[in-house]
Amino acid sequence: KVNRALEAAARDGDAQAAERLLRELEAAGGQPVTGTYNLVIRASGRNGDVAACERWLQRMEEAGIRVTVATYNTILDACSKAGAANACEQWMHRMVEKGCRPNAVSYATLIYAHARHGHTSRAEKWMSLMIEAGITNDPVPFNALIHSYIGKGQAAGAARWLNEMRKLNLKPGVETFTSVIGACARARDMEGAERWLEVMEGDGIVPNVITYIAVIDACAKACNLPRAEYWHDRMLEQGVKPTAHVYTAIISACAKQSGPASGIREAAEKWLNKALELGVTADAGLYGSAIDACGKASDADGAWRIFCRMQENGVKPHVLAYAAVARPFAYRGEWEQVEVIAQQMLDEKVKPNEYFVYAQLLAYAVAQPRQAERAEECFRRSVRMGIEANEHTLSALVRAVGHGRCGEVLSELGVHRQPPPVPAAAACAGASARPQGATRRKLQH
Repeated sequence: KVNRALEAAARDGDAQAAERLLRELEAAGGQPVTGTYNLVIRASGRNGDVAACERWLQRMEEAGIRVTVATYNTILDACSKAGAANACEQWMHRMVEKGCRPNAVSYATLIYAHARHGHTSRAEKWMSLMIEAGITNDPVPFNALIHSYIGKGQAAGAARWLNEMRKLNLKPGVETFTSVIGACARARDMEGAERWLEVMEGDGIVPNVITYIAVIDACAKACNLPRAEYWHDRMLEQGVKPTAHVYTAIISACAKQSGPASGIREAAEKWLNKALELGVTADAGLYGSAIDACGKASDADGAWRIFCRMQENGVKPHVLAYAAVARPFAYRGEWEQVEVIAQQMLDEKVKPNEYFVYAQLLAYAVAQPRQAERAEECFRRSVRMGIEANEHTLSALVRAVGHGRCGEVLSELGVHRQPPPVPAAAACAGASARPQGATRRKLQH
C-alpha cells in the first residue's frame, strides 16, 4: 500500500507526499529498500530539486541501502531538468567513482543536458565515451546531439552524427532525417537537402509532407524553381498529400526568379490555383506568399488582385499580407492607395507593424510632391501604438521629412534613436519618384 502511494507521489512529482510516506514507514518500523528511496528521489527529481535528491541519497548511504544505477540516473535527470549540465557531469563522475557502471540512460541524460544548452563539444565528448563503452543501441542521445547542432545552425555537425547513427545501424527515423534536411535548407544547401532525402529513401524511410516541405524550401532558398517543382511532383507520385506550406514554399521560389514581372505573377498564380484545385486549405500564408511574389516583381496590380481574391474566398489577411500588398504601391509613391489599404486594416482591426509603417512612410517619401506632414503624422501614430522605430522606418522618415526634422520628431516623442543619414538614392529630389506616366487611381475591391 505504501509503495503504491509512493509510486503515485513520484509520478506526480509530489515530493512532500513522498517524503512523508517514507518517514511514516520508518516510524512504523518498516524497512525501506532501494526501490523505496528511489521513488522518493524520483519525486524530487521530477521538479529538478537536486538538493533534495542529494539529501535522500546521503540518507540511503548512511542507512546502508544499496545505491543502484537507477538511483544515480534519477539524480542525473534532476540535474538535467534544472538546467545544471555541469552538476550532471559531476554526478556522472561520482557514479563511476562509486563503482556503479553508467548505462544507456545515464549517458543519454548527460548528453541531452549538454546538448539542450548548445554545449555540442561537451556532448560529443560523452557521446564518444558512450560509444567506447559499447553502448550503441539507443538513438535518443544521437537525436539530442543532432538537434543541438541544428539549433546552432550547424547543419554539417548534424549531418555528421546522422551518418554515425547509420553506421551503427540505429536506423534514424523520419523526424531525424527531416530535421537535418531542414537544417540544410536554412543553410541554403539545396544539394545537401536533396542528397539526404535520397539517402533517407534508400534506407527505406518514407518521407512525409514535412520532409518534402523542407526540401522544397531548400530549393526556394536556392532560387531554383525547377527543382522545387520536381520535388512537388515526386511528392504527389508517392501519394503524399500536400499542405498549404508546400505551395507557400514553391511560390516563394517563384518570387526569387529573374525575368519580367508578368512571368513571376503568372507563375505565382499558377501555383496558387494548383493548390486550390487540389483542395488544399488555403490560408493567409499561402495567399500572402503570392502577394509577396507580385510585390517583389513590382507588380502592384497583380498583388492587389490576389489580395482581393483572398478576401473574396473568406481568408482574413494578416498584417504581413497588408504590408506585402502595400509595398509595390509605396515604391511608386502612390500614397493614396497605401492609405486605402491602411484604412481597410483599421476597419478590420488589424494592427499595423513596422513593415507596414515602413511601406506607408516610403510612399510619402517618394511621392511627388513629397508628403512630409502625412509622413510625420504616420510616424507619430505608430510610436503611440507602440510600434518599434527601427532602422528602416527611420530611414523612410528621413527621406520624407529630412534629417533635421526627423531628429526633432524623435526628440519630441522621447525616442532615443539618432536619425540615420539621408540615403544616397534620395539625396536628389525626386530620385525615387513615381515612374513617368504613372497615374493616381483608386483601388477597387
